[in-house]
Amino acid sequence: MEKLVEDSADDDRPIGIICAYAEQKYLLQREFSEREWASNFRHLVKIDTVDSYQGKENRIIILSLTRNNDELKRGFLESPQRANVSISRAMDRLVIVGATRMWRGSNAEFPFGRVLSYIESRLDGEQFALINSATMASTGSGERG
Repeated sequence: MEKLVEDSADDDRPIGIICAYAEQKYLLQREFSEREWASNFRHLVKIDTVDSYQGKENRIIILSLTRNNDELKRGFLESPQRANVSISRAMDRLVIVGATRMWRGSNAEFPFGRVLSYIESRLDGEQFALINSATMASTGSGERG
């Protein structure tokens, strides 16, 4: 965090959180503003929707792909333009949070399915990793897998 602060201009926000939906953006902004632990670096984080991120960049991007339903319906996340904007905004590091089951099988040929396939073909635990949230919740650690 110190390095991010040190390397950032006064009006620069090095961390961006890109949400798929406006309601998620508002929820994250509210939750983030209410957390005491976030007060030290709140000014370093920008939270916005993918449709509002065109032309913007951050050193670190956290992309939240919350789409996850039993019917595996992609909704507007099947758009190649939205996928391109959302994965190309990170200058140093991209973290994607989402359900991998959504982007396999019948959705594998859509943009985020191809992104998942690309990541899975390069898993090395360093530059490319998948972290299972169930594993993290049950062990309290960041085991990779």
